Amino acid sequence: MDKRSLIAIVMTIIVLLGWQMLIVKPQQEEALRQRRAIELERLAADSLSAGEARETGDAAATTAEEADGGARTAANGKTTPGAAAIGAAVFEAGGETPITFTIVTETMRVRLTSRGGEIASVELLGFEGVGGGPVELVREGRQGGLAVSLVEDDRNEILSGLVFMAEVDGRPAEDGREYVASGDGVRVGFLLEAADGDFVRKTLRFGGGGYEVGLEVAVRREGALSGTDAYVLSWGCGLAFTEKDIKWDRRQSASLGRVGDENYKESLGGFGKTGRREHEGMVVWGGARNKYFLSAAIPGQKRSGSLALVGDKETDFIGWEISYSFRGDPRLVEDDYTIYLGPLDMDLLGAYGIGLERTIDLGWMRFLSVWVLRLMTFMSRFIPNYGLIIIILSVLTKVIFYRLTHKSTKSMKDMQRLQPKIKELQEKYKGDKEKMNQEMMKLYKEAGVNPLGGCLPLLLQMPVFIALYNVLRNTIELRGAPFVSWINDLASPDVLFEFGAKLPFIGSEFHLLPLLMGGAMYVQSKLGGSSTGDGVPQAQTKMMTTMMPIVFTFVFYSMPSGLVLYWLVNNILTIAQTWYVHRQIEAEDMAAAGGTAAAGKPSK
Repeated sequence: MDKRSLIAIVMTIIVLLGWQMLIVKPQQEEALRQRRAIELERLAADSLSAGEARETGDAAATTAEEADGGARTAANGKTTPGAAAIGAAVFEAGGETPITFTIVTETMRVRLTSRGGEIASVELLGFEGVGGGPVELVREGRQGGLAVSLVEDDRNEILSGLVFMAEVDGRPAEDGREYVASGDGVRVGFLLEAADGDFVRKTLRFGGGGYEVGLEVAVRREGALSGTDAYVLSWGCGLAFTEKDIKWDRRQSASLGRVGDENYKESLGGFGKTGRREHEGMVVWGGARNKYFLSAAIPGQKRSGSLALVGDKETDFIGWEISYSFRGDPRLVEDDYTIYLGPLDMDLLGAYGIGLERTIDLGWMRFLSVWVLRLMTFMSRFIPNYGLIIIILSVLTKVIFYRLTHKSTKSMKDMQRLQPKIKELQEKYKGDKEKMNQEMMKLYKEAGVNPLGGCLPLLLQMPVFIALYNVLRNTIELRGAPFVSWINDLASPDVLFEFGAKLPFIGSEFHLLPLLMGGAMYVQSKLGGSSTGDGVPQAQTKMMTTMMPIVFTFVFYSMPSGLVLYWLVNNILTIAQTWYVHRQIEAEDMAAAGGTAAAGKPSK
């Protein structure tokens, strides 16, 4: 082992140990601390519940004795209306006619219904949907937008079927009216009240702009609801697909959340028969996303609860549920949430400081994708065209790897020069492969040639390419970003025209950019040098030179036009660089030949 290898191994071990000590260990200790805190909270709540149960049990026994064997009453002194007196069964407001009304802000138009006190529609005014109108987040015909349900024993009674009393800024809401949120915003109240005074109340607060909705959930459980064990807040209406290419929308749809320090995600396709993944602990947030948009709830109180990721791949449903037990048997529960209904925007989500921006899928090269996105959004302040930014990014990448590509091209040219000597070695040692390989490696070393040098620039650029792919594919900034003429959405394939019928392998649309890219790649491979070797190796090299551009054209045919544009520009620049390097080498060869001739010429 040489000295450099030994140093590299030692440095690697030091980095791994340092990472373990400085990053991993503190995170593990913090996670352990939080788990202990949650467990203590549970123990304290259970102790309180047990104490109250004992007290109420004693009171019930005393009452029973005083009643001389008469009818038993509830342990807390209030009459229990039935053995399974879950809230929905005792409310009296369920027979009223529901009304709908709309709240309009600068960024959203939200339609609300008094049935369940839920969100029935969310239109994002700044984003165009497939049909030309605003993007709609709620799936058509679905209920359950910020639904509340009550849990008693094994029953989960959702209140979506009951009609709440609705008011806007303290006045009864009017059916069909549109309220504009400006200045201090609009406050919407939904109330479902039982005859004995118990209630479920939901209060929504809309500001003038942004994508936030404030939500307060209050439950009083002194009478009819005293037997309930927990309540659940859910997004049961799912998320509508918002893009023309439903395949990618479906593929990116997922239910996500964070409990304690752990992030959880379940893709739509990952939901099986159960359609439910539960995680208990300190719920930080829960959400559901499609390709570009997110519905998420952020509890205001950090306390022990449960997050359920829910979905159904058969019906393309994706949602979330957050539930809190009535630990300690509280008479009045009041929880507040911040609800986010908007785009998967890195800056907007990152501003919450709780990792909500990780709902944006940037792949396994996330750290590099984030930097690429930051750079592109920074450049967009000065260059209002992401197509030009992608071209500049391609040029910058070419400049950064210029020396490496230069050496690679020169190395390939040198390999061609060595072909006669390589052929001699192959003939000389054709019966001894080990010896032949040793002699060939010796030849490469003496000539300063790396046989793998041609692949290195491509390999080093792959992380940038993958990062850019994820940025173009999944970030809202590039959604609908035009370049020129027919390239009107850099996040989607360019469509010059449609065939009118679906053709095998290429679909129903004609994409020009991938063909230009394939042509440039073919020219680049031909210019890169003649095939090396002879016989079978030479035939294989020729086939690769021809087939690779064809394969890449098919691979890129359905990719975002921004990505194809990047690779097209890169190929064109590589062609120019290869031409320049070849002219340079030819000039060096001519100079060397001239020098040799001059040296061999007899002096007069």
